[in-house]
Amino acid sequence: MTEAPPPQRRPLETAPFTDWMEVHEVKGDGRQFCLQVRQRKELCNRHGVVHGGAVATLLDSAMARAARSMSGVGEIAGTVDIQVQFLQPASGLLTAIGHVEHASKSLAFCRGEVRNEAGEAVALASATMKLRRAFSSAGHQG
Repeated sequence: MTEAPPPQRRPLETAPFTDWMEVHEVKGDGRQFCLQVRQRKELCNRHGVVHGGAVATLLDSAMARAARSMSGVGEIAGTVDIQVQFLQPASGLLTAIGHVEHASKSLAFCRGEVRNEAGEAVALASATMKLRRAFSSAGHQG
């Protein structure tokens, strides 16, 4: 019996830090985005599990990508705030799902979660993203 090939993953076009973390896009559609990272020594804390900062970065990236993929959004100006709740140590292949709960003209209110390979939640988050709407041909923000 042959094993199924791993899902096709594309590296993100993003910041050098997430490139260094080897964060990969699994899927994205409009208001939701799914990213993955595999545990490796450089991402671990002294207890041998993925550092909370790496988990928070994964969550922030998934929520920002979800906000950025909404119709009419040109770019994310930045994360206004983020709150992360760590539920249990993170290890192995981690999957983050970020989605937009609500968006106004200039802000997106997002939620995210990280799950381990067993499907257990390891962290939950909420964030507010500052949006830069795409400019129309007349030069106004849409």
